[in-house]
Amino acid sequence: MVHSYALGRYTAAAIRASAKAKSELTSQLLLGEPVSVIDPGKTYCKIRCSDDDFEGYIRTDQLLEVDESTFRRQRDNPAFALDPYAILMGDRLGLPVTFGARLPEFDGMRLRHGHQIFSYSGQAALSEDLRMEAELLIRFARRWLYAPELSGGRTPTGVDAAALVQLVARLINIKLPRTAEAMSQHGRMVDFVVQAQAGDLAFFDNRKGQIDHVGILLPDSQILHVNDCVRIDAVDHYGIFNYERGKYTHRLRIVKRLLPDQDVPNVLQRKRRKQEEPDENQMVIF
Repeated sequence: MVHSYALGRYTAAAIRASAKAKSELTSQLLLGEPVSVIDPGKTYCKIRCSDDDFEGYIRTDQLLEVDESTFRRQRDNPAFALDPYAILMGDRLGLPVTFGARLPEFDGMRLRHGHQIFSYSGQAALSEDLRMEAELLIRFARRWLYAPELSGGRTPTGVDAAALVQLVARLINIKLPRTAEAMSQHGRMVDFVVQAQAGDLAFFDNRKGQIDHVGILLPDSQILHVNDCVRIDAVDHYGIFNYERGKYTHRLRIVKRLLPDQDVPNVLQRKRRKQEEPDENQMVIF
């Protein structure tokens, strides 16, 4: 079967579980992201995302059909928008873009999207120029702080835990699946949590033992994750401890490493802060 190719036409398009407007929002397609159209339709079509093979249904008018060479450029070495919010300015219109959007044929100032030429003055970088480093991963993730939680969301107006990790990892050329459970199958196992490093991914399970949450480990026994909003909480061998609620909110299952081992050991040694003394039941292990 020959598939056609397309890019996200607008800021963010809903990807749904079925070809119905009221169907569950499972993800979003950002501007310029490449997909294969595997089942075309007049109102909705079924697509497969190029980075993670995630499939779902999207309104046909939310897609911009492109040739295979454009699809491959957007897949293999795109230019990424790095600002949480920015505007593409055309002759007669402006088009909002968010963090992680891909800028077709970007030359540092201008880009072509469909038949329109736009100028872009926000921060951007080519995929090939971004380093695979924990520091960069964490810096990108911090830009999302306080963005609200939205299941299936992938923009600063609403994002879920797996989407946030997937988006910032892609910026340093690590491609991950769309869900926390599938994501947990990637990387190298950190056998002992005391060996965890900044930039490692921590995965958490629910009462049924299913992995349903993920976050990025930070120095000082902290974790950046999405719970009500993108936030930083304390973490130890048991799980995530929310100081505002005064309790654990997520139970730790495993820690995985996607980045090279760091030369400096014990980078997650906790620095005690007077205003953040751990609960007496919280065991500090980093």
